[in-house]
Amino acid sequence: GLSETRWTVSADGSLTVNGTGAEPLDWRFAAIADTPPTIAFERDPQTDQRNHLVLSYKVEDDYGVIGADADFTLAPSARALQREGARPLADLPSVPLALPQARTRSGTSQTSRDFVAHPFAGLQVTVRLRARDDAGHEGASAPAIATLPQRTFSKPIPRALIEQRRILALDAHARPRVARALEALTLAPDRFNMEMPVYLGLRTAYFRTLRARNDDQLREVIDYLWDIAVRMEDGDVSAAEQAVQAAAERLRQAIERGASDE
Repeated sequence: GLSETRWTVSADGSLTVNGTGAEPLDWRFAAIADTPPTIAFERDPQTDQRNHLVLSYKVEDDYGVIGADADFTLAPSARALQREGARPLADLPSVPLALPQARTRSGTSQTSRDFVAHPFAGLQVTVRLRARDDAGHEGASAPAIATLPQRTFSKPIPRALIEQRRILALDAHARPRVARALEALTLAPDRFNMEMPVYLGLRTAYFRTLRARNDDQLREVIDYLWDIAVRMEDGDVSAAEQAVQAAAERLRQAIERGASDE
């Protein structure tokens, strides 16, 4: 019958197999130590025509890279906007990176990510790439500075809402200041010919900010400020169009992660 035995090769050694009905079979093994993978930027992070952040990179490993990610942190220029003891309400995600092929030993690839709706869009971030191999070794790139792509708002009120949203996301302690700013936007609706839906949306944002009792409720305010800013800028967008956009984004991410055709 068939038999299988497994060893982990950790040093030089030899192997002899008996019982084949012929002369014993001998092998000698020279153990070559596994080295950590390397990953580096091929060029500086860029913004493409879809307003996505694009990361281009090269990976190498003696036995093959099995995974890679991009880690984001606020750059010094962005942290300078925070007061001492700030409590951020938003996180920068770790982004899985597409590989040229499974267990690639050497190759280049790129990954794009949509950060437009992120509260920190428009701020500078520090990006560091990390790659790992089967043995658990990890290699990291030198850091790079990138600006998260942001959406351009042409109308003054949506621009103000996005600014206050960013201030709140950078520091939960800024809640009273943001509430005052939102209240100020609604002091004279008749004078500025403010439409009733806009006025009601701003007042709702003000009261939700004022009455928030924990960080989760403040994060809901951050999401709400984005929703009403986009609605004021674009007008009503059909639910069907929003669903198509969301599906397209999910499909793009799946393709980058090497999903099957199904």
